[in-house]
Amino acid sequence: MATKRQITIQPYQPDDTENLGNNTKQFSDKDIGKSVKYNGDQMDPCADGDEIAGFVQSVNMATSDGHSVGGVRTDGRAEALDEAGTLAVDDFVVAGTAGVLGTFALANVKIAAGTPLRYKWVVIAVIGAGAGRTVRLKRI
Repeated sequence: MATKRQITIQPYQPDDTENLGNNTKQFSDKDIGKSVKYNGDQMDPCADGDEIAGFVQSVNMATSDGHSVGGVRTDGRAEALDEAGTLAVDDFVVAGTAGVLGTFALANVKIAAGTPLRYKWVVIAVIGAGAGRTVRLKRI
């Protein structure tokens, strides 16, 4: 008798709707995949070494008090680029060099060193070789 494979289905987890950046409608669909951090009642682009609160998944054409509005993945899985090409499965990451807003690019990430993290994104898969390869992350 053949063994049957178990499939676990996870419930749908929607992205959080957030105000993005300052009130100059600075985000666009080109910024999907970039990392963001909390700044009061808005989420700002991460700078080098910042802890990652989430990843932009969508940007709405509408605004809220001038802010761009979009979906931010603060839980679950996301993809990013390995800035140095040295990440391995089970490494915790922080933001690497930030991509320019308004340009297509996934977030750069690098290994988290030293400080305890509030938002723990861990590498669960490495795809490719060298700097700029894709890494799959999971929030734990």
